[in-house]
Amino acid sequence: MTNKVAFDRMEVRGMDVDINLITRGAPSGIPLIFLPGITSYSVSFSSILAMMPDRFYSMSMDIRGRGRSTWPKRGYRLDNYVDDLLNVLNAVVGNPVAPVLVGHSMGARIAAAFASRYSRLISGMVLIDPPVNGPGQRQVYPNSLAMFLNQKAMVEQGRMDVFRGSFPNFSAAQVEERAQEYLNVSTEALIESYESLLREPFHIHIKAAQCPVLLLAAEHGDTIRPEECAVLQLLNGQLEAIRVQGVSHMIYKEAPEETASYIVEFVDRCTSRQDGKTA
Repeated sequence: MTNKVAFDRMEVRGMDVDINLITRGAPSGIPLIFLPGITSYSVSFSSILAMMPDRFYSMSMDIRGRGRSTWPKRGYRLDNYVDDLLNVLNAVVGNPVAPVLVGHSMGARIAAAFASRYSRLISGMVLIDPPVNGPGQRQVYPNSLAMFLNQKAMVEQGRMDVFRGSFPNFSAAQVEERAQEYLNVSTEALIESYESLLREPFHIHIKAAQCPVLLLAAEHGDTIRPEECAVLQLLNGQLEAIRVQGVSHMIYKEAPEETASYIVEFVDRCTSRQDGKTA
């Protein structure tokens, strides 16, 4: 990461797993909880956190099995992730405004699963290019598990020249950033989370969510096809979908300013009438 903004840290201790977060802003601000994707960790969102207004209390999680959070040998299904997120919300429950969740990829699926159970606890959620796989839905994800595991192995074995070849359009700094992400995710988390991505439901959580939803779908990368986006909109009348042009799956890295603008506008809209609403 190239930005030089200083972040604070927060630890939330649970029964089995402790969750680490990087934070920016005063705890009394409008709470935003960022949920990274399958091979990302809290620091992956640091550039976006740096763009958030001072009136926000921005937090980015090390999802279990990543970063400084606990790395259990198993327990990387949506139920596990939702339980961890519930603990984080419990830590900020005194804020007069219910949090907004911002999830990318797997993190967006976690946000949707959380909202299907606990919509009253949040003001809304931003879903950034979530995979739409699941029972009865698309069965193949654009990037294979083998690709993720092979790239992680290259980094761990110090084969950086080979690893760099996987990202021909990346700068040296971006290659190093990606390498750090792989070093900050456990193999067990990667494997079980990938199986969850393919085999656990997503659409039903979208249908059950009872809060404002902003879906940011990438133009490229084949994560959400136009017809799949249309289905999600039919499932939930509160879901607003935006097709972000000229970017692939890593929307918030390829178009950080545009992503930040969408988030801020959505949060302001969701929370403008939330005074007095408690989580």
